[in-house]
Amino acid sequence: MTSTTVRARRPRHTATTRHNWIGAAFAVPALALFGAFAIYPMARVFYISFFDYDLTSAPRFVGWHNYRYLFGSETFQASLTATAFYVVFTYAPAVVLALVLAAGLDTRLPGSGFIRLLYFAPVAMSWVAVSIIWRLILQPDGLLNAVFGTHVNWLTSDSSAKWALVVVSIWKETGLFVILFLAGLQRIPDELREAAALDGAGRVATFRYVILPLLRPVTAVVCVMAIIRGCQSFSAQVVLTGGSFNTEVINLYVYKTAFESARMGRASAVAVLLFFGLLMVTMLQLRLFRSRER
Repeated sequence: MTSTTVRARRPRHTATTRHNWIGAAFAVPALALFGAFAIYPMARVFYISFFDYDLTSAPRFVGWHNYRYLFGSETFQASLTATAFYVVFTYAPAVVLALVLAAGLDTRLPGSGFIRLLYFAPVAMSWVAVSIIWRLILQPDGLLNAVFGTHVNWLTSDSSAKWALVVVSIWKETGLFVILFLAGLQRIPDELREAAALDGAGRVATFRYVILPLLRPVTAVVCVMAIIRGCQSFSAQVVLTGGSFNTEVINLYVYKTAFESARMGRASAVAVLLFFGLLMVTMLQLRLFRSRER
């Protein structure tokens, strides 16, 4: 290699390095904002979880006391139970229902776009607005009892309040998963369905052995989102029941512990446990879906 060739290549390397530095410089503001409003608050919550802090006095280091208290607290365990009930009975049916609806809406017939819009409309509404509407419907003298001629206290009973929240949440959340499944279905080539039909496979067999395996990446994303959204529920419980009647989910427990009981350290410990719990569940789900692909 001659010296002339080496000199000819140096400017190109220098230009690439300069472009990399310029790109990094443009990324610095976004990284700074992410660090200031995401990384630092997370680190601060983890730090506060080792202190007894009530917002009015200086934090007092207590080590692992907050975590030991939580594992022995019946109220905390009840919030975990309420959260698990809400997630399982809301998002498992919502995901299955969304898959069925998406399969039915995967068509280019006239009016199909408007029907998809109707299913997505509840998703576009805020949780507070949806909760207020359903609170009026579920009142003892509300629309639901008037239509069915019943006198059920849907929101003020241990046996019905949690199921009322489940029904409201399924109505609100299913549309989001329908859109995600539709996006996955529309990426599947028509040639694969036609090939399955030529081999004699019916609609059910085609859906089970062709469509579902190809939808596995979308299904993984939907399941992860469902678990996270379920564990982050808060607004519906606050507006509809206030956390009473066995509906105090873990996020509501954090809010009450922090701002009603002024136990910031204890609330931070709950947030840390929730973060690592969701991280483990998410990793387990992704690993499970990857193992099925092999």
